[in-house]
Amino acid sequence: MRNMVKCGRMAVREQTTLLSEDVNLSERLSRMQGQEIGPSDVLRVLQRAKLRHVLVGAHAISAWAGDPRATIDVDVVAARPVQARNALAAAFPDLIVEEHPVVIRFKRGRREVIDVIRASSSPVFKEALKNPKRVKLGDIEADVPQLEVALALKFASMVSPTRQDEDRHQDAHDFIRMVKHNAEIHLDELRRLGDLAYSGGGEHILKMLDDVRAGRSLVL
Repeated sequence: MRNMVKCGRMAVREQTTLLSEDVNLSERLSRMQGQEIGPSDVLRVLQRAKLRHVLVGAHAISAWAGDPRATIDVDVVAARPVQARNALAAAFPDLIVEEHPVVIRFKRGRREVIDVIRASSSPVFKEALKNPKRVKLGDIEADVPQLEVALALKFASMVSPTRQDEDRHQDAHDFIRMVKHNAEIHLDELRRLGDLAYSGGGEHILKMLDDVRAGRSLVL
């Protein structure tokens, strides 16, 4: 039993190390491509303000996909979005702030720099704040969603009727990579999260997972 517990702890530490490496690589790649404000800059501000949040978007998702990539904006889900907006506006006063129903967007000209997602706008976003995965990002610690939540976030985006086609296909790419990169996915939890996206979504997300594992194309 002790050996099993020890092996389990080693596996968790190894997974955390790999996730941390990928999140850090994503930030480095993004800065090379012109991202002036990285996730570590944003999270440091929110941590100083003691505001509960979780890093999402390409920086977080690409870690679970084992596919770090560059992105220009930083996406976070915030439990108290107004307070997060105020803290970030004070830290980056040169950015333009736009208020939207789901997101508070910080821009420089036409370019999106930071998206603060309102946790209250979706049950799946609320789930992202619960029991996140802690990783190391530079000299700070960062919270990213658990694997099943990360999959549910991509699923919710894919089935959204207001999502642009090009973005839905990027969501599908991320969903496929996450499924292929992770052999152990808790199906009961994934079904529960899928149902939070919409009634009946639990069976839909499991069907998508089965399609990926069977090598079938996803129908968007």
